[in-house]
Amino acid sequence: MSNANIQVLKNMFQCFRAGDSPGFLELLTDDVYWDHRGPEGPSFNQLYEGRDAVARFLADLSGAEEALVVEDREYFSSGDRVVCLGFMRFRAIATNDEWESDFAMAVTVRDGKLSHWRIFFDTGIEAKAITG
Repeated sequence: MSNANIQVLKNMFQCFRAGDSPGFLELLTDDVYWDHRGPEGPSFNQLYEGRDAVARFLADLSGAEEALVVEDREYFSSGDRVVCLGFMRFRAIATNDEWESDFAMAVTVRDGKLSHWRIFFDTGIEAKAITG
């Protein structure tokens, strides 16, 4: 099951890079727990619960910044948990500032869909780039 769970997360990255929000959202459980909390600044730095809330997150994120590079580099899994290590670079739309960070993403997969998502990266540089 671990390889299948890794593939779910790989599919999420493919949908994100392709701008396929409907495909992205289909990979989530209806009651998904989506944790993108960070420092004050971007309005999307918060906890989202449910697929509709994640749709708002994606809309807010794309309105605030453009993904330039999102690389999922390494995967580790144990049971229903998958961790991905990677790198990302974004450009803040309001300020035109670019920022980059390594990241660790931890997810739980339930019945072939993501039910819990949490990302760890330098949220401070993201907030600074967006708010100027």
